[in-house]
Amino acid sequence: QRKKNVNGIMITQALHESGSTVGAAALVAGSTIGAGILALPTATAPAGFIPSSGALILAWAYMTLSGLLIAELAINRMGETGRQGIGLLELYSSSLGKNLGYVCGVSYFFLHYAVLVAYMSKGGSNLGLAMDAMGLDGMSSIYGFDQALFAASLGGFVYFARPSTVQKFNNGLVLAVIATFVGVIGVGAGSADFDFSALIALENQHPEMVVNALPICFLSVVFHNVVPTVVTQLEGDRSKITKALFAGTFVPLLMFLGWNGVILGNVVNVPGALNNGIDPITVLQNSGVGGEVLGPLVTIFSELAIMTSIIGFIYGLLDAWTDVFKLPLKGPEFEKWKAPLFAAVLVPPLLFSLGNANIFFDALDYGGAFGVSTLFLVLPSIMVWNERYSDKEKMLTSPPMVPLGKLSLASMWKAAATLILEQGADKLGLFEFFKEIFAQVD
Repeated sequence: QRKKNVNGIMITQALHESGSTVGAAALVAGSTIGAGILALPTATAPAGFIPSSGALILAWAYMTLSGLLIAELAINRMGETGRQGIGLLELYSSSLGKNLGYVCGVSYFFLHYAVLVAYMSKGGSNLGLAMDAMGLDGMSSIYGFDQALFAASLGGFVYFARPSTVQKFNNGLVLAVIATFVGVIGVGAGSADFDFSALIALENQHPEMVVNALPICFLSVVFHNVVPTVVTQLEGDRSKITKALFAGTFVPLLMFLGWNGVILGNVVNVPGALNNGIDPITVLQNSGVGGEVLGPLVTIFSELAIMTSIIGFIYGLLDAWTDVFKLPLKGPEFEKWKAPLFAAVLVPPLLFSLGNANIFFDALDYGGAFGVSTLFLVLPSIMVWNERYSDKEKMLTSPPMVPLGKLSLASMWKAAATLILEQGADKLGLFEFFKEIFAQVD
């Protein structure tokens, strides 16, 4: 809004701010580059560079298509209700019913709060390292100060700044992420093993272990919490939304592949660095492999990546809470409840992040295996199936945004369901149990 003088009378004039495709793609990219990329080397190292690269490309394709399905649902819901600001939880409840909507809501909040805890924990730790380097170790030594300062600074900015300002800031962060990433690749490539020996040697490729890397691969390409925001910003324009989602996810895919190559290529000759459960990034930073510059560059990159991603998660959880309380995303009613909403988004993960910094790394793996597969692969394809084919008399605003009709929808939820069953059996120890039984029989 702005004030305007008309014939000596001050009136309030509404301003229309249409979103840009570039800005929406930057929001998607920023949301994609986060906790997943930091956990990626740990998950993919046992499988090897070549199998894990194939897994990443597969995960990107599936997750991008599921993002388009969610966009299709959001556009149709906007057309049905006549209002913007449709969140994921409302899409779930409107398509699946009230009871299943509650289950999806609990899964959604658990997954997103778990990731936010990881962001605040890691972001605060990186901020503490920076403060130590500047001689402010007295402040960083205060229990929880690093995490509190990180959450208050970034959360306060998103709270007080206009959405257009936050978008410009996020665009700048994405550029900074790309710049530091180029630095990591440039410095790391010089010391990495790219001579087609150890990095891609057959003895270091274990395709049989790639399934265990899939949960983190899928988690790495999660951006779906901001899809309703993108649909709102681009006002339901299918062409712009498709371009924003593909561009916003394809750039992170290339970055993930390069990142994995550099990290694994630098530690591949360090004894034990590719073993299951070992963090190659920690090995890289502690062993001095790659020289004195690579370690700090990796730390700066991870901090910027977390900052870009946490903005998208804040918006996503705001959408979710406004769905729960039936509040608009803008206007006087939203402003009235803005402070409690932001507190609900930021305070719980901050409190949990003050405990064990590594407590939610296992949760990321479980979240990818069960939460991501359920929320962003199985359910969107089933909801779109029901919307397209169950009620043929229902008028839909958007034509299909994913081609091949029932074939593509069925392949998505069946593949995801298979992953859930396989990972569930693995994490429950059923495979090892049957191996022992068969061994005794033999």
